[in-house]
Amino acid sequence: MLAFPNTLNGLNTNKIGGYSITELMVACTLSGILIAALTTYSVQSHVSLSSLQHATAIEEDARALQDTISRHLSRAGFIENSSTLTPFLTLASTSYSLQNVTLGHRAGETPNSCITFSYDKNRSGVISAAQDELFGYRLHDKSIEYRVGGKTCAQGGWFDLTDPNTVEVTQFAVNALHKNSWGAAYEINISLQSLINPNVVTNKTFVVETVNER
Repeated sequence: MLAFPNTLNGLNTNKIGGYSITELMVACTLSGILIAALTTYSVQSHVSLSSLQHATAIEEDARALQDTISRHLSRAGFIENSSTLTPFLTLASTSYSLQNVTLGHRAGETPNSCITFSYDKNRSGVISAAQDELFGYRLHDKSIEYRVGGKTCAQGGWFDLTDPNTVEVTQFAVNALHKNSWGAAYEINISLQSLINPNVVTNKTFVVETVNER
């Protein structure tokens, strides 16, 4: 007869314990809270990033408007003149009946919310409407438009320079600061407001000197 050691005869097996329902419920609750917190943080971060990107885009629009208007308006009155030591003529010193810079407004808009001017863009020595050398910018229906085909401030047919679906122009005003023998200077005020987020607003005030204007 085989005799087993007392240690084997008296061996006790340990119970393998599992999680209780209460413990599982607590774990699920904590996991849910953590997931909800992470989701909320992710959504808020996305909203903040989108808002920042949109605000940056509005600011870039305003800066682009300033650069475009300044670049063209500063050349108002320029006409190439290669026959003399002076590299340009002004409209006032030629037989042109065009005015260098005129201010006006479209019906229903604020005074001085339209500016028109011209210059010899292709340096041919003449001003030509066919060469798109008659420039202008104006406020109309809460958008800034640019001049096409030599239209006057009161006429239609101008094209949008700002996107009316995303940006509302709340101000576009041009004020003549002074005019003397060396030229003139104009102060321009632009205010833009986002249509996607009305809290996003930007303003630009800048001065453009037109040394070719007499």
